[in-house]
Amino acid sequence: MIPRHIDQRDLLLLHALQEEFPLVHNPWENIGNQIGMSGEEVLKRITMMETTGTLRGISPTLESAKRGTIVSTLIALRVPEERISDIATVINGYREVSHNFRRDHEFNLWFTLAADSTTRLNEITLAILAETGVHPEDMLDLKTRKRFKIDVKFPLTQRPDGGE
Repeated sequence: MIPRHIDQRDLLLLHALQEEFPLVHNPWENIGNQIGMSGEEVLKRITMMETTGTLRGISPTLESAKRGTIVSTLIALRVPEERISDIATVINGYREVSHNFRRDHEFNLWFTLAADSTTRLNEITLAILAETGVHPEDMLDLKTRKRFKIDVKFPLTQRPDGGE
């Protein structure tokens, strides 16, 4: 479902932001030129979407193995609804956490964790449990057994040239 404050030009911008990010002096102007906006409009729309919570931020997707990450896991926690925000804040405090998300499920808070060793992965997991008071029985630890790399992009609108 698209929030009411998002228009077609925002969708076009969000789509463009998923493509290769230009490593130039003024990337906003470059992106704007590709989609028929000024760099100023691009920045204005990004700021608006960040302010309303539609856009959390813009960041690169890094190849974890090339930066020393050897092990990773997907953790699912069963937590009281009223504590989700506080627990997510604790989880977000660890640089090894790439993201977390709420699910409509018995285990309602999920996050990914990557580290340079199994020891470090376990240390972080135990620290999060200790800091949040979540009992180990309320956690699923779904360690990565085999990695598959896919390029995930979300088609939000058609490009002006008719492509996706």
